[in-house]
Amino acid sequence: MRALLIVLAIAAFATVAYGQDELFVWFYGAGTGDFMDSPVVFGGAMDPGGDITEGSWSITVPDATWPTAPTERYAYVWDTFYAPNYTPGNPSFWKGYFDIEHGAEDMNALTIVDNTNNGSMSGICSVEIQVQDLNNDGVLDEGEFCNGSLSGLVIIIRNGEGIYDGMCGTGNYFGSYIKDCPGTSETWNYGMYLWLEDCTTPVENTTWGAIKALYQ
Repeated sequence: MRALLIVLAIAAFATVAYGQDELFVWFYGAGTGDFMDSPVVFGGAMDPGGDITEGSWSITVPDATWPTAPTERYAYVWDTFYAPNYTPGNPSFWKGYFDIEHGAEDMNALTIVDNTNNGSMSGICSVEIQVQDLNNDGVLDEGEFCNGSLSGLVIIIRNGEGIYDGMCGTGNYFGSYIKDCPGTSETWNYGMYLWLEDCTTPVENTTWGAIKALYQ
């Protein structure tokens, strides 16, 4: 319910007319990563379209407590983040939640480098990956983990540079993943949408603190 409220709040922000101290930024991201690697880093370049066309992004998933042996690591990731979150339907699906409430030791770190507008920003984000159970048997079958959907919520903290100096805010992203089956590397494609504001004044810092508290 809390995540739903955040999404609704973010959607409401999009209807606001932004002034000189407020900024809406969106971009397409495409890149690769592998939950079997340590550290777990998904990253790549910006795809054409959006406000940022030249630059890079990365999402780092904390894995300090994960097993290092490949077989044990794969089982740990599935058993911890996916298997408990099964939703019957047509088709049914598992949802992998990589956040503190579902077994992660810390939030995922986000970094964005904007070479189009000369700036950079960073923050934290959730990672949610949906895997379809195509035959609705409650068992992960061969091929079912090879592609699916990707989404998450974003908080940008006030440590940006260039055009994003003093800015903070919230956002979300939606997209898809393709796994290099039978390998474990993944390609992510998504669109990320960010609503930023000037966070250099006490009032705006208070707003930032309230938003951040929703994720705790």
